[in-house]
Amino acid sequence: MRMPFSLIASLACVASAALGADDWVEPMKAVHAKFTGQAGTVAQFGDSITITMAFFTPLSMDHKNVPDDLKEAHAWMRKYVQPRCWRGWKGPQFGNEGRTTTEWGLANIAGWLKKLNPEVALVMWGTNDTYQGPKPPKYTENLRSIVQACLDNGTVPILYTIPPKGDQAGNPKNTAHVETFVEAARTVAAEKKVPLVDFYKEIMARQPENFAKTLLGDGLHPSYPSPYQQDFSDEALKQSGYTLRNYLTLKAYHAVYQKALAGAKAPRAEVPEGPRKGPTMNGRPAVLVAKAATEPTLDGALDDECWKGATPLEFRLLDGSVEKPKHATWAKLAANEKTLFVAFYCAEPEPGKLVSSRRERDSNVWEDDSVELFLKPGPEPTQQYHHLIVNPEGSFSDALGGDAAAWQSELKLAAAKGKDHWAVEAAIPLGELCLGKHKATLAGPWRLNLTRMRPARGDEPGEETALSPTEDPSSHVPAMFAYAFLEALGGALPKE
Repeated sequence: MRMPFSLIASLACVASAALGADDWVEPMKAVHAKFTGQAGTVAQFGDSITITMAFFTPLSMDHKNVPDDLKEAHAWMRKYVQPRCWRGWKGPQFGNEGRTTTEWGLANIAGWLKKLNPEVALVMWGTNDTYQGPKPPKYTENLRSIVQACLDNGTVPILYTIPPKGDQAGNPKNTAHVETFVEAARTVAAEKKVPLVDFYKEIMARQPENFAKTLLGDGLHPSYPSPYQQDFSDEALKQSGYTLRNYLTLKAYHAVYQKALAGAKAPRAEVPEGPRKGPTMNGRPAVLVAKAATEPTLDGALDDECWKGATPLEFRLLDGSVEKPKHATWAKLAANEKTLFVAFYCAEPEPGKLVSSRRERDSNVWEDDSVELFLKPGPEPTQQYHHLIVNPEGSFSDALGGDAAAWQSELKLAAAKGKDHWAVEAAIPLGELCLGKHKATLAGPWRLNLTRMRPARGDEPGEETALSPTEDPSSHVPAMFAYAFLEALGGALPKE
């Protein structure tokens, strides 16, 4: 389909009136002045084109062929965005879900803003609206109300036009239908004086005739071919729809920061913990498992000699948030040549209200207050790790690679409850963890994580913490695990 010159000219005007113009800057400064949340929080409101990990999440990673004028912006964004937002804020409870329309968005926007209180919100609905409605003017009004809710909250919205659809190629009627939704987003952005990413225009400018075969993957969603992922070359921006959306998002978000957010001091609801202290390897915590001169008595008291010299490993929020956990947790590790010893200390103001019961081995222990160990020899972030879960009753589940039958440990453990905490001690035979592994390999690194699940109590929400935050709602993200070195087997911390 060839684009008429008049349409190309029109689109060029829209481009200059969107993010390139500065008429949104002063209004967004005023909006941000009302913001009461945490700097660097970014919500993603939309449908399947937004919930996918192909959108936004890749911007947390290295890219190749980054233009010189964006290198600094990309480095800034990777540091500024709160870690939990990259992957943790995906799903319907965070404002993004497949097959949804502006009706769903409008019905839930108030709850999301109250829960997340984001500094910036990336907003795009409309593709499903083109099929099932609502259509303009109702679509326009819904989008207007969603944007206004963000503004009232002190959240700066960045609005997107929807991408074209494959069935409009060579079909003027379908093209006109889709463009009514595109024009609606432009209208709302102009009326509300908010930043606009004209995704539709950018796709059509790069692939006016072949957009359906290049920048769209299935005629509906943007494409994401592997050769052009995390690549900001001109060719990648012509061949990968999600890469293009991420590129445009980086440019827009950085412009918003520079022009409207920079210099403002956003208040924080909690005192941040700041950067993690201690050794690291490849950006993850590095832990030396000290050699145990004596073995602990497994009673949950944690008062043995081997624990007195061990460094307490403090837990942070699992999703990577910088706020301090409301319920402190630490662990200690020690080992000799035959056994790994693990101790958990879980602060608990009301031990009598622990969510816990005696359970059969390998049953649903994870539903209770519980602590978990993830461990595998070698540095590779595979799913073949040993996984132990223990509750305050001493009930436990053990598995290898998700298979309970694959690891039936001969471990010994004890759990105990105090007046303001509960604790676990465990002794795990190293031979179970490293069958067939050479001793030199066992020195380290191993991949390790330690976590705590504290379920909700009434109106008090649950809290998940970890030695090495996975920056994800799930604790099963081995690439985010810490590295461990066993001193008893010759291991030592790397020099970094």
